Amino acid sequence: MSTQRSAFLLLFFLIFSTQSNSLQLLQFKTLISLSRSLLTRVSSARSARGDAAGSDRAAAFADSLCLLRFLGGASSGGGIWAVGWDFVRNYAWRLGFASTTEISLAAAELAGVISEAAMSGPDTDWVIRNYDRVFRLADSLLRSLLKAFSQEGPLREAVLVLQREVVEGELLKDCLEVGARDLDRLFKIARDLFLSEDSGNGEL
Repeated sequence: MSTQRSAFLLLFFLIFSTQSNSLQLLQFKTLISLSRSLLTRVSSARSARGDAAGSDRAAAFADSLCLLRFLGGASSGGGIWAVGWDFVRNYAWRLGFASTTEISLAAAELAGVISEAAMSGPDTDWVIRNYDRVFRLADSLLRSLLKAFSQEGPLREAVLVLQREVVEGELLKDCLEVGARDLDRLFKIARDLFLSEDSGNGEL
């Protein structure tokens, strides 16, 4: 399983580990659509500034979202099942209130600053002035996820892939520059799906 694919399989499993309904499915499809659009724009922006390797990575992330067409079918291969088994074996009975609360709090802080970026409009100066703060909050959230997903396996690998892209590839900075409003909307949908009390007692 490729590292880009494993990162997005994390999203597939998390949504279906909650009480699924038609509204959640609609939100999930919107999340996928926004993610792919944003990543495609990041890929184009990186290409325009001569970052071919970064452009290819972002394009690979976007292409991984084509897995959506396999939802509910047998063609999804072993990846989704590997992630599901990883969760059942290592985390289903171990992710406690403390872990999910830490993740929720970190996500809420990051969501606040992303909303601030969205309200500032397409302002590169805002990103320059505030990116250190955004990065620290994102790093805190990723560290919380790594603490929760502490066992070797697809879930931890997915978080590590996202962490590398944020730290080394500046994915979050690129997303803020090309589409802060879409990133804000994407993050709000993700929090509603994965961290709200209505999506499974407030737990992952």
